[in-house]
Amino acid sequence: CSGFVDIQQVAFPQHGLPSRAGTADLLDAALGTGASVVGGLDPGAEGDAAGYLDVVFGIAERHAAMVDLHLHTGGADGLAEIDLVTERTRSLGMAGRVVLSHVYALGAAETDIAQAVADRLAAAGVGVVTAAPYSYPVPDLRVLHQAGVVVGIGHDGIRDLWGPYGTGDLLERACHVAYRSHFRRDEDIELVLQAAITGGRRLLGIDPVEVRPGDPADLVLVPAETRAEAVVAHPPGRLVIKGGRPVPTGRRPADESA
Repeated sequence: CSGFVDIQQVAFPQHGLPSRAGTADLLDAALGTGASVVGGLDPGAEGDAAGYLDVVFGIAERHAAMVDLHLHTGGADGLAEIDLVTERTRSLGMAGRVVLSHVYALGAAETDIAQAVADRLAAAGVGVVTAAPYSYPVPDLRVLHQAGVVVGIGHDGIRDLWGPYGTGDLLERACHVAYRSHFRRDEDIELVLQAAITGGRRLLGIDPVEVRPGDPADLVLVPAETRAEAVVAHPPGRLVIKGGRPVPTGRRPADESA
């Protein structure tokens, strides 16, 4: 699949970074052997959020790597973790290299608080990703967009024990995120599509592309009349092109002939 799929590896510790000896060394080694992102999970879960972030950002600095932190903590503690990350990002000059995934505390915050947090995220250059899993709070993409935060969407799991419903289809996931966000107007639904297309590329550090001569021919052609319809219907029968080449569907020849 190398001609059709680009892979970015994240060195992700799950729990145990401060408490299990050698975990930080393993992360550092992973960044030296191919991983381009250092991950982390709920910095305050083991009692020392600042110390946790010291390790993660220290590894990222040494390897000029990006940072992906998954934040599940709610309430004031969760908002405090977000502020620690934005302060660290700003002080280290790492704008555009740090992403927060899930951020349930932001999704559950009152609008005025969410707006203030979004402004700080935008000023620090910290991006946000949401998969809108299950019944957990979803950050308001409208608030984030208005503040200038780069937003992406994704699948929290793909056919695994945590997320058996994930398929890797971002149009399907965009429909799910828009539904969980209570979006009904076309312009709101289109914000989710923008997150899936341009937001995701920016957060991954990939140059933007347009349908114009000279740009990579990476396209998904969808039978829909509007962008909002493409999200709501997420129709089958798409044509996926990567680097100017149609991507095989994976169906058997008999299915193709049928």
